[in-house]
Amino acid sequence: MDTSADQGQDGLGARPQRQRLPPEQRKEAILDAALSVFGDLGYNQATLNDVADRLGVTKGCLYHYFESKENLLIELIRDRMGGAVEADDDLPEPGGTREELLRGLLQRIWQRLHQPGQVEVAILATTELPKVPEGGRLVFDEVVCRSRQSLRRLLEQGHRCDDITDEEIERAARVIPLMIMGVALGSRVFRSMDPVQLSVDQVGNTVINVLMYGLLGTCPRDEE
Repeated sequence: MDTSADQGQDGLGARPQRQRLPPEQRKEAILDAALSVFGDLGYNQATLNDVADRLGVTKGCLYHYFESKENLLIELIRDRMGGAVEADDDLPEPGGTREELLRGLLQRIWQRLHQPGQVEVAILATTELPKVPEGGRLVFDEVVCRSRQSLRRLLEQGHRCDDITDEEIERAARVIPLMIMGVALGSRVFRSMDPVQLSVDQVGNTVINVLMYGLLGTCPRDEE
């Protein structure tokens, strides 16, 4: 009997024993395996055979759920990004000062990006944007646009400063989510090269403080 199909790429381990799972659990297991394989090998180099081997199923099993590698990537992005966002869940509970509410919202945006698999999927989507534009669109809609909406609503609430125009509020709401995502992705991509290792919380707190008060450390007068 030919056992080569049951060997891993390094020839050291057998294919994981297949388990009978309900369809939804099987689909979720395929997505988990795809994220692992795409992260290890890169999307371009990875094949559906690699995903099947990682999971311990046949390639035909994957085709039962996904018609192509591109379709698998798009569904992975949709599942991970869409599942991390709940409607109107970004805004912190009311009752605090405007400064406290803003800090709470920025923390939620940062923490949501660091739920398991979020940064990895965002990196996949952005690196493969020229080939799979629908994947990038999903990240933009589910992360960037939703964060913009929440931030815009919060900045407009109780706004009483004549020095800040509505146009500036709109620009801030559009730019700040991109800044937060850029730091999250850059920290992950260059983590192995950076001699100074900061924790996710340390980076997040610094980003939030810089966004709220600026590098000069000036703090806007809070509402009394």
